[in-house]
Formats: sequence, C-alpha cells, structure tokens
Amino acid sequence: MVPPSSKRSKCPPVTLEALIILGKGLDSSSYLDLAIWATACVAFWSCCRLGELLIPSSNLFSPQKHVSCSILPLSNCFLTNEDLTHFCSFHIPWTKTMKELGADISVTSRPHITCPFIALHAHLTINSDLPSSAPLFSFKLPKGSGRALMKPNFMRRCCQIWVEAGFPSMPGHAFRISGATELLLQGVSPDVVAQQGHWKSQAFLEYWRHIESILPLFISSSSSTSRCLTLDDIMLDFIRHNQLTVHPSPS
Repeated sequence: MVPPSSKRSKCPPVTLEALIILGKGLDSSSYLDLAIWATACVAFWSCCRLGELLIPSSNLFSPQKHVSCSILPLSNCFLTNEDLTHFCSFHIPWTKTMKELGADISVTSRPHITCPFIALHAHLTINSDLPSSAPLFSFKLPKGSGRALMKPNFMRRCCQIWVEAGFPSMPGHAFRISGATELLLQGVSPDVVAQQGHWKSQAFLEYWRHIESILPLFISSSSSTSRCLTLDDIMLDFIRHNQLTVHPSPS
C-alpha cells in the first residue's frame, strides 16, 4: 500500500464540502437546479458514472442505454435498523462494464443535507408528470413541457458555482471516485462500496490506487488522518479476504 501523502491527484475531487457548496449555490425553486442537485447527490453517494444518469446530448437518448421515467414510481423501502434508514433503487439498462445487462442503482438516505434519497424525491416530486419516455433526470420548462438534463449542461452549472465559490472546475468522473472515498472514510466496508459502485473485487482494488491519490485532499484534521490509517488496514483485510492479487504500481 502506498502512503496517501506520497501521491497527489491530477484532478480535483468533489469533496463533501464542495458538494455542500454546490447545494447552497443552486436555486431550490428551479426545476433545472432540482434535477442537477438530485443528479449530483446520487452520483456522489451511489458512486455512479454521470453517463449512467445523464444523456450526452438531446439527440442521443436511447431507451436501450439510458434510464427513463418509465421506471416510475419508485418503491420506497426502509431498513430495520434503529434509524429506519430509507432507500430506493432503480435499474439502468446499460453500464460501461456490464453493457446491456445494466445495473441497479441503490439510493440510501443519509442524515446529511446532501442526502441523495431526499434530493431524488424532491426532483421527482417537482419535475413530475413528464412523459414516461423522458430521461429520468429531466426537468420542467415554464410552459409545462420538459427537457432532458444533459451532461455538459450539468457540468457547466456545477463548475460555475464552484468557481464562483473559489473552487476549481472539476471533471464529471470526480463524483464517483469522491463518493467512494467519502464512504470509505465514513467506515463503510470496501465490499459494500465496491457493490455500490458496481466494481468487481479485483477492479475495486485497482481503483483503490486512484482513491489513494485523492485522500490527502479529504484529510483536514487529525481524526481524518487516523481514519485514513485505519482505512489502509481495512483495505489490506479486503485484499486478504477476497484473495486478490496486488499488481505493482506503474512507474
């Protein structure tokens, strides 16, 4: 394992602080911004690729590849823990790794202002009554029609808010790796994080190298540093438990 302090990320991560700043910069009365906020929170906490949630352009929507409003309404469930944690899930028809088999996206409530469960349901409540053929993250227009939220527009709005707040522009893939990092730092098992992000065990181990490179940007206190050291031990246990092969890092 390589000490996190020895690496630096090439791309800035979407830290929890950056996600909070994004939420404060969005307009909660805007149909568009509610769709953006839901996308951001789900992409972060559910470790999704943006391409699994959003379409690249208005003329490239395909029901064979993109999730639509046809999956609605979502079934809400809760875990029988002391907090009665709520969650829902929806199927996406295609992923980069599973192709046409797709995958199930799990959205779990969190006791935080960035709760993806609340953000998703706020979006689906306000941006309701759209055609079943519309992409899931579509939003209403003032005259009542709808428009799909496209990845370039999503990223443009996010980066506008971040830059105005003094943050750098961030790439779309930063949501997935940053969400996985935050979950690990909060004590979620690597096996659970791997399942959330649809990684196979060996693939997640390879992905861990990318996570290591952004850990320093998540660490702002001695307690965080302690969690980071504990995380290193947890990942070693993950390797042993899953009998994984550790390949040497490229020079």
